[in-house]
Amino acid sequence: MTIKLTAEDCKNVRWTLVEQTDTYRTYVGHGTHPATGQEITVQKREFLAEEALLALNAEERNERDGRRFTSGMGSDKGGNLPMVHVGRVPLNKFFADIVPQLQQGDTEHAKWWLEREENQPFRTRNGKL
Repeated sequence: MTIKLTAEDCKNVRWTLVEQTDTYRTYVGHGTHPATGQEITVQKREFLAEEALLALNAEERNERDGRRFTSGMGSDKGGNLPMVHVGRVPLNKFFADIVPQLQQGDTEHAKWWLEREENQPFRTRNGKL
């Protein structure tokens, strides 16, 4: 049986590294569930590229701070308002936090998620979307 566990559910787990690539590490953990006492086996994947992505986002956010939202995007020259790059989200977070809501029809969830304070590192510009 496969169920979703929280970090708190996995506090008694002993992790073993099973695979490492340039972009991620995969661990398998064995332990007991703190509430039920049942044996559990858990897999987690740690994305290594996330630090570089967050650094790139911070650099771009600092560079754009104080400029018009669409500055340099084509609208300065009389063009239509273009699509504006506002963030980069690692795929693991995108599929875990955003896709389930999109599948339920919540088309505004990604915007709401990016505007939350704890998700600021994934933004490439400050201000309200």
